Amino acid sequence: MKNNKGFKNIIEHMQKNLILYSITLLFLCIGIVLGMYTVKYMNENQRSRLMDYFINFLTNIDLNKINNKHIFIEAFKNNIAIILAIWFLGLTMLGIPIILIIDLIKGFTLGFTASFVINVLGSKGLLINLIAIFPQNIIYIPCIIIASAIAMEFSVILLKHNVSLSVKNNNFIQIASYSTMFLLIAGFMIIGFLLEGYIIPNVMKLIV
Repeated sequence: MKNNKGFKNIIEHMQKNLILYSITLLFLCIGIVLGMYTVKYMNENQRSRLMDYFINFLTNIDLNKINNKHIFIEAFKNNIAIILAIWFLGLTMLGIPIILIIDLIKGFTLGFTASFVINVLGSKGLLINLIAIFPQNIIYIPCIIIASAIAMEFSVILLKHNVSLSVKNNNFIQIASYSTMFLLIAGFMIIGFLLEGYIIPNVMKLIV
């Protein structure tokens, strides 16, 4: 019941803060495009070195020895760190620019990785993107967008009303509500961690 209420709150939040969501999505898309263009306009020396490293990695990897638990933990640490950073920045009055930079970097990483894999492996790279890169990011990206918009809204409220985080201003209730939304987002991201850690490696084994 609480989860349904949480999702309903997120939908209402999206409707009320369409501009914030649009800005977040814009920065994410700019990052993706920049990542793709970075691959396209890399000089031959850089491209060759990265291609050699990537192909060597694919050649020597032993799918039967993949540590699923380790991948799960790394996915958890990397993405929860992003969510925690966004949560913390939302508690400040000047966190919005840094939140948008985080979105930009996330988009850049995704765009660069997807574009580079296709650039190196061609049609096989497209298959790897569809199987190994996109599934978990279908979970991660919406979560990061929602978290960014929630944090920016909270930061705007602090800035607009010049609110200090103190007991006198009765802000602990607001912070608790704000933090609960992030806990819900982090909980939903566990689906992505499971995909990345356990399901995708096993699918890759079957394909190989």
